[in-house]
Amino acid sequence: MTDITRVLPKALLWEIVSRLTPRDASRTSAVCSYFKECADSDETWRDLHLSDHPVLVADGTKRFFLEKESGKKCYMIGASGLHIIWGDTPRYRSWIPIPESRFPQVAELDHVWWFEVKGNLQIRLLSSKTSYDVFFIFKFGSNRFGFTDAPVSFSLTKGDQSPPREVVLDPPGSDVTQREDGWMEIKVGEFFTEEDGDDDGLVEFRAWQTEGHIKRGILVEGIEFRPTRNE
Repeated sequence: MTDITRVLPKALLWEIVSRLTPRDASRTSAVCSYFKECADSDETWRDLHLSDHPVLVADGTKRFFLEKESGKKCYMIGASGLHIIWGDTPRYRSWIPIPESRFPQVAELDHVWWFEVKGNLQIRLLSSKTSYDVFFIFKFGSNRFGFTDAPVSFSLTKGDQSPPREVVLDPPGSDVTQREDGWMEIKVGEFFTEEDGDDDGLVEFRAWQTEGHIKRGILVEGIEFRPTRNE
């Protein structure tokens, strides 16, 4: 008997898997190596969006995707969708394309005294009744300076103001995780979403380091919202 997965075009297999729920796609990958290749591919999931949230159509500043195991909504705001101080001043910051980024451009800090990144997300865009972790995605270039042993402050606000935390990014400590895609991430905080219709506010993010010395060389890809994984 002919194995149809060996004769069907890969694009058609991707189309089939993309029409399954993330959980069902994971199940098919357990019994067929060809479906596993499709289920593990970002190409299969990158364009998924929900019709009742038209703002999820990516414009180069945002990326919406589904967690493959749970089917929960994930969201990433790219650097160009954030407020980065001096972000529009070429003297202080460059916007550059790099192959390992999921966005057309990332922000590279060139020469500033004040480092600050802020952003927010409408909570209704996420899955309801779900615990979320928020991550700052970054890396350092070869010309980095000013972050060594100098902690960066992070805060995450949903409703009441939460106390900030301070983390040294260079050299990266145990709070910083190296990702498979070449970037690093630091967990900023977590929050819980309420029932649909009961949580129409914003979750707000801020990162800053304002000590009076020159800083450069940090590349900012964005902020990622992912459902908390139960270990």
